[in-house]
Amino acid sequence: MASDELTRPVAGSAGDGLAGFTHRYADVNGTRIHYVIGGEGPAVVLVHGFPFTWAVWRGLMPLLAAQGFTVLAPDLRGMGDSDPAESDTFAKTNVAEDIRQIVLGLDLGPINLVGMDVGGMVVYAYASRHPGEVRRLVLSETLIPGFGLDEMMNPSAENGTYTFGFHGQVDLACFLTQGKEPAYLTPFFRLTSVRPDAEAFGTANYLPHFTGPLGIRGGFQHYGAMIEDGKANRAEFTTRLPMPVLVLNGDHGYYRKELLAGVRQVAGQFETDLIPQASHAYAYDNPQATAERLLQFFAVSDLERLVVTEEVRQVVASYVYHADHHEFGELARLFAADATFTIYDTQGEVVMTMNGPKEIEDIISRSVAGSSAIHHLFSFQTEVHSPVSATSVVNMQDWIEAGDSTAGNETLPFRSMHGYGHYRGEFAKIDGTWKIQKFVQTRLRMDITE
Repeated sequence: MASDELTRPVAGSAGDGLAGFTHRYADVNGTRIHYVIGGEGPAVVLVHGFPFTWAVWRGLMPLLAAQGFTVLAPDLRGMGDSDPAESDTFAKTNVAEDIRQIVLGLDLGPINLVGMDVGGMVVYAYASRHPGEVRRLVLSETLIPGFGLDEMMNPSAENGTYTFGFHGQVDLACFLTQGKEPAYLTPFFRLTSVRPDAEAFGTANYLPHFTGPLGIRGGFQHYGAMIEDGKANRAEFTTRLPMPVLVLNGDHGYYRKELLAGVRQVAGQFETDLIPQASHAYAYDNPQATAERLLQFFAVSDLERLVVTEEVRQVVASYVYHADHHEFGELARLFAADATFTIYDTQGEVVMTMNGPKEIEDIISRSVAGSSAIHHLFSFQTEVHSPVSATSVVNMQDWIEAGDSTAGNETLPFRSMHGYGHYRGEFAKIDGTWKIQKFVQTRLRMDITE
């Protein structure tokens, strides 16, 4: 918890000089979590470690948002502007659930998930327990409990360090450091970065959150759970992570060899890289290089492109099937809640625009309920923007016979019509189901029998 002198940002306020980003809070999983969010598009969730806050990602966040991503950076429970949690609730699975509930509440999945330091342990817990909700996983400057961390907690082991064991003795660590937080933490800011201004940045942005009665305790509590985290990870390990994994370190960072050894045990497919001119706080040290490497990793794969193209084709095929069979309720359910459907005539003039599934169902059913129709689709052109968004242009022919006007339809201005044109659609995967967000029908030619 921050010291009494530290004022938490107001919910909805601008994100500390980050254009398009705002501070928010979420009451989730028995606590209150602060996070900063901005951008539009597929989600990237950035999870910090200790002794940092969300601000370790500040330089990186606008770079990702500018490339078409929603970027969310939470403060872990007990740290930053999130609430303290004095009870024993720091199992990494539980900390991961804090973030997961925010993601689910904002309907952001499947997400690209990035964790550094303690945050890397949290995101491993997230991805290993909910693999279907994570598209890409980045484990950076971290160790995996149960798969390498335990050995590094032994200071007598090669590359072992006292910090894990000391911080894990939460009451003792608090007793020895409270009131001395600047003296204890300032060297961390300097030693985890290659930038000459790292100490000043850490003192201004991180340190105030780790002072006061419960300030530093919130960081130590994450360490206090690590032994049990390792036992839980080993006990629940049944299969390797199915999503692609990127192992990322600063070229002056820590534990790369040990992290790679752990990832080889838990991941089905992974790649590894170094961020140049960077240490443990690599995203702070070199945000541009970090953004470029993450964007490369997050890019749509050939397999994803093929899958999305086929899934979008099926949505359009379902639309014409339901239209031809007068299943107007099923047709309407293909559209998102805020969808629009616009029809243009052969002169390029708007005939009508329908808004939302209910209006789409009502107007189409009234217009053609007593007619018979056949649609023929061909030459799909689909552009995949992400695993959850795409646009498509589909050439079409349609034949409509007016039929019996007493069957409930509004009288059509023709006896029969043979049209040529195309559909242009924007599609989004919402709650795991593809929906039409915007649909445009344009007829370039109409052969009509009065």
